Amino acid sequence: MVRAMQIERLLPPAKQLLMLKIDDATSDPWLWEHSERVLRLTQMIAMLPALGAASADLAALAAAALFHDAGWVVEFQQGRWKRWQILGRPTNDIQREFGAALLQEHVGVLLPGATMRLACDAVRQCNDRSTTLLEARLLAEAEALDEVGTVYMLRLLRQYQAEGRPLQQLADGWQRQKEYKYWELRLSEGFRYEATRALARRRLEAVDAFVTALTRDLHGSDVRQLLAHAGQPVEPEPA
Repeated sequence: MVRAMQIERLLPPAKQLLMLKIDDATSDPWLWEHSERVLRLTQMIAMLPALGAASADLAALAAAALFHDAGWVVEFQQGRWKRWQILGRPTNDIQREFGAALLQEHVGVLLPGATMRLACDAVRQCNDRSTTLLEARLLAEAEALDEVGTVYMLRLLRQYQAEGRPLQQLADGWQRQKEYKYWELRLSEGFRYEATRALARRRLEAVDAFVTALTRDLHGSDVRQLLAHAGQPVEPEPA
């Protein structure tokens, strides 16, 4: 109960920071929703028996999850990124340092000192594949899981729309990634635990089904098949 109350107290200041202002009336929830998802994932992943993570400090893990990508806010406010570029590439170590500083600044008084120090260390170390800090490893695992699946496709769609690129490129890019075995490498190197790797694999299967459906809709394949069965002449599908 105490842990749950600690985590709940972190949410309002984190949300206020991570909701990027568009104008006086509108904010972009992209970064906030990502961080909130990673928060939920860390808490659930830590409970997986296969990970042996029962000793993790869940309050520190929650704080780290909420602020691990907060460095993007600093650079966005500096004018370095447009909104659609947020999370468009891996968060670097400098941004992690910004995130740790913002964590201390915005919620430092809401958690015990030891918990806060652990949370900041988790943010700083989550990029380090060799870290032995459990909370950093769990945070990295949760973020990696959030970066695969259908949300990944929505991120690409957000980027493609901003760049004026057609939907077909979304499907084509996925097919190229499959041909080059990009995701096989990502699964192998991006996850430490087989349990989360298996979850990621299932999420990618869902993406593949989504792209198959998208390709069908873009080409009208289902209508073409219906016409073909009826003996009607049909133009070939685009290559």
